[in-house]
Amino acid sequence: MAGRDGAGMQGRMLSALDDLHDRVWGFAAAIGRREQGSISIPRPVAPRHVEVDICIITHCGFPGGNAATTVTEARTFASAGYSVAIIHCSIKKSRWKWNWVSGRYLPVMDMIVPAHRVGRITCRKAIVRGPRMMMNRNFLKLSKRIEPGHAIFVVNNSAWSEDGKPVFSWPGLHESIRGFDWPSVELCPTGPIIREESSRDLANTDTPSQLSRRDWPPVMDQSEFAFRPRAKLTPPIVIGRHARDHPGKWLEDREELLAVYPADDPDIRVSILGGAETVAKLRGGVPQSWTVIPFGLGSVRDYLDGLDIFVNFPSPMRHEAFGRTIIEASLSGLPVILPHRFEATFGDLAIYCTPDEVRDVIDRVAADDTGRLIYLKACRELAEKLFCTPSLIQRLEDNRPSERPTLNGPAAAWRTAIQPQS
Repeated sequence: MAGRDGAGMQGRMLSALDDLHDRVWGFAAAIGRREQGSISIPRPVAPRHVEVDICIITHCGFPGGNAATTVTEARTFASAGYSVAIIHCSIKKSRWKWNWVSGRYLPVMDMIVPAHRVGRITCRKAIVRGPRMMMNRNFLKLSKRIEPGHAIFVVNNSAWSEDGKPVFSWPGLHESIRGFDWPSVELCPTGPIIREESSRDLANTDTPSQLSRRDWPPVMDQSEFAFRPRAKLTPPIVIGRHARDHPGKWLEDREELLAVYPADDPDIRVSILGGAETVAKLRGGVPQSWTVIPFGLGSVRDYLDGLDIFVNFPSPMRHEAFGRTIIEASLSGLPVILPHRFEATFGDLAIYCTPDEVRDVIDRVAADDTGRLIYLKACRELAEKLFCTPSLIQRLEDNRPSERPTLNGPAAAWRTAIQPQS
């Protein structure tokens, strides 16, 4: 009896400390110290026992693809009849920041519980996303309170930044996953590029790979992207891409950059969503012929509706984990032109070339409207099959190896004729 009373008293003391922490955090937010674009999680009354079918555990402070994927997954699972919780396990050291999440989580705020407010988690499936969080002290503490039937650890970013600095250690991550004594554990990369990086970083080490045979790519809601391919492509053809304005998202070589996104071609217009300060620093200003929309302004769907062709050439130093914007472009009915290294991930959903070949590929794409429309319809269907919400429910129970996006028939033949043979 005394033992139970002692445990109960300890729990009440911890709850009181968390109450105090959240009040302090609320005061900090009130005086304007909250990070830009973030919102606060409503304070639970007491530590919770979270018991659900599916529990998604991630750092919810990131505003980009991680947030978009997590929200889409949660809503898709809930629509399919599963009970769902999102556990925000902050990677921040300061406790007063632990209730901050990206504003992109607003539609699912009723599903979010901060990790420090969790007493215990019982779930059939746990999806743990983000290697930095997986290696973080807050998650290691939380993991002792999780009881999953099956856990899927998703590696959704590279272990290396564009400047060569380590983000996390692949050998360390594999060893950490090996240490979990949960009934069933998978370590899934988001795609082939991250899978290959893991193999490369484990080479010449004594660490055995824990990678699953399947990938866990981001999921898109196909209903959010209307299929509107151009019936005809006529000059000036509008090309562009949307991404954060980060050096890793742009080619460093000035000549290659302007070969991909021309500054003085009367038949090509460049439209960029996400800002271009990196370009301004590289060449002393943004080309006057470009249209540049800052990050966070304008709808992605409206932006894609204004393009004719999606052209995405990030820095060759960037190890892109996936690139959900590419699938969004395919769903919208845009031809996609990419560098060759993306072929392992996107297969027949894109045309691959070098920067100096981009202009010729644009001309080839624009020369055959009939073939282009056949190809784009097939791309939409394939993207829906592999990367949209119906595939998420299927892969939840099916652990078959991921398949390369492959077309056949007239669509494949058209793409082969367009694809440079170098």
